[in-house]
Amino acid sequence: MKCIRVNVNKIEVDDFSVRDGAHLSIFFDDGGKKCLKYSTQLSNIDEDVKNILIKIQVYEKSQNKVLDADDVLDGFISVLVENEEEVMCKMNTFLCRLKDEHSRLKSHGSHSGYMEALNRMQKKCLEIKPKTIRNI
Repeated sequence: MKCIRVNVNKIEVDDFSVRDGAHLSIFFDDGGKKCLKYSTQLSNIDEDVKNILIKIQVYEKSQNKVLDADDVLDGFISVLVENEEEVMCKMNTFLCRLKDEHSRLKSHGSHSGYMEALNRMQKKCLEIKPKTIRNI
């Protein structure tokens, strides 16, 4: 059985529109830096968070697949996301903020203010830093 530890580092908004929702880049580290793309309509935040983590796990399993395993257990791959609950909480908060901005943009009146708000959304980023462990 192979166990892979993954650290989710950052989520960036690549593209944002009122009609199409958000296109995100998820940066993570499993010993090497990796990036996955994810698109969302921002309608169900909890499902989006779960789907992002599942997409990372499926990707890792596909990249670390053992083709010719002599032992049955060698074919199993376990993917562990470091600080999974904290990561899920931070992603949920980030996506909720995007959803709120998405709602505000739908009701925005002036063209110049709309474009300015849309450009701000393109630069949104969530950096996930692991908690430091202190000896007391």
